[in-house]
Amino acid sequence: RPLFSICSMYLETNHCRITQQNHSSNDTALDPSEKLHAVLIILYMINLAGGTLGVIMMSQQLFQRRSQSVMTITITSLLVLHSFMLLSIPFRLSYYILGVWKFGRFACRLASAIIYLHMYATFAFYMAIVIARLLRLEFRKCYTMAWVGAVWLLGALVIAPVLLSYYGTAKTYHSSKCFQFHRELQEAHMVIANYCLAGILVVVCAVLTGIQLTVIYRVAVKYWPDINSHVEFRAQAKSFFFILVTLICFMPHHVFRVYYIQNYHLDKDHKLLLYNEVFLALTTMCCLDMLCFIAGIAH
Repeated sequence: RPLFSICSMYLETNHCRITQQNHSSNDTALDPSEKLHAVLIILYMINLAGGTLGVIMMSQQLFQRRSQSVMTITITSLLVLHSFMLLSIPFRLSYYILGVWKFGRFACRLASAIIYLHMYATFAFYMAIVIARLLRLEFRKCYTMAWVGAVWLLGALVIAPVLLSYYGTAKTYHSSKCFQFHRELQEAHMVIANYCLAGILVVVCAVLTGIQLTVIYRVAVKYWPDINSHVEFRAQAKSFFFILVTLICFMPHHVFRVYYIQNYHLDKDHKLLLYNEVFLALTTMCCLDMLCFIAGIAH
């Protein structure tokens, strides 16, 4: 009987331990943070693979055509922007997979800043294409090269140095962590800058969406039912593609960004921070636009 009692106690203890381990493993499997990290890894892997393929294929198309039109110059600029952004994605994947940042603080700030520079520069080129087609503006090559060069010089010589000088430097962060610059929002000028950027993007996109849909409707009514055979309709439809990419990729991040700024101080477990990172990762999906261009050219 003593032996039987000892065996019973041993079995009960092991049963409790196994039950606790199962509960802990289930809790770990259902941890929202782990799910969000998995979503980030999947998004960045898709963007890296699809974006790289799109850049390579579009580069081949442009090289074969040897065109120097306004559209070609703009697409080339988008290719360069996407390429810089794609170079930063492996560093992000390394961090989300390993859970540790191993490349130093400057590399962290650079990788974080690149994604914002890419987003706003891409948005600027998108809106320039839409406005040019809405107003039916025809630029000479020299004028197009001039304003595209001005955009690049402004970004490379002014915006990028200022951003790298101040972004992520107001507070002290752990060297093994990255992309956690939420404490910068304690600074009033950072809050104002975020609100202004979000407001400008949302308003510009909303206004151009309304105008573009109105133009497409009028052109569709004018040329119905053979609308696809008219160059004007196809051109306006292609312009709407840029607005659609902005609505899908950029708009959710900026809408959530406003909510995040207002509630980040309540984010004790950093869940809102991870959701913000997911919406930021969604902005990088705009690099898949080159695959859509290839499909359009093939069609």
